[in-house]
Amino acid sequence: MSLSSIMVVDADGATRKAVARELRELGHEVSETDSAGKALQALRRQRPDLMVLEWTLPDVAGLEVLSDIKRSEETKPVRVLMTSARGEPDDVVAAFEYGADDFIDKPFSMRELVARVGACLRRPASMHANGTIRAGGIVIDNVGHRVIVDGNYLSLAPREYRLLNFLLTNQDRVFSRRQLLMHVWDRDAHVGARTVDVHVRRLRSLLEPYGYDSYLQTVRGSGYRFSLES
Repeated sequence: MSLSSIMVVDADGATRKAVARELRELGHEVSETDSAGKALQALRRQRPDLMVLEWTLPDVAGLEVLSDIKRSEETKPVRVLMTSARGEPDDVVAAFEYGADDFIDKPFSMRELVARVGACLRRPASMHANGTIRAGGIVIDNVGHRVIVDGNYLSLAPREYRLLNFLLTNQDRVFSRRQLLMHVWDRDAHVGARTVDVHVRRLRSLLEPYGYDSYLQTVRGSGYRFSLES
């Protein structure tokens, strides 16, 4: 999951702020609004990668907002994760029929929300999903799902691929182990922070023959980053 812009739309201030805070801690750019009208105005100014949209809003139902978003060619690519405390089975069906990418009932755990946000952001509308990422002699081909280093194909396990992909996508930015676990492992909550260390060491060992292991840098007390600068 690359870092993204996310709009949280919820009239419940406590829930909205908690969700926004959790997503900001992961490094996302997060905006907040408490009504449908404000959300649609904000969409005209800037299109987010994802909207976390509550069903019950004070002015217009969230489902109508979803309908407006998906009818417009300009805003149609925006992913929408709907939330609802109504608990009606038909709501889920209606949300998906109107084009929602996912639906989550309230109350929800932040762990589940973050996992669902990650799943939404990894869908094809992602800015990197259908192209390549390059850093020095390293190329990640997201179409063929493969890594090429100095013209040689590198054999990576799926999690190693996702970790390298994420770090290259967000070059020069430092991520804590917790952030990397949430971005790269999401639903695998049983893994610990040291799992990140193991995968970083594995990636370094694979890049070392090409002289690129130094690009995966440890920032003491903070975490890891990928950088072409020493």
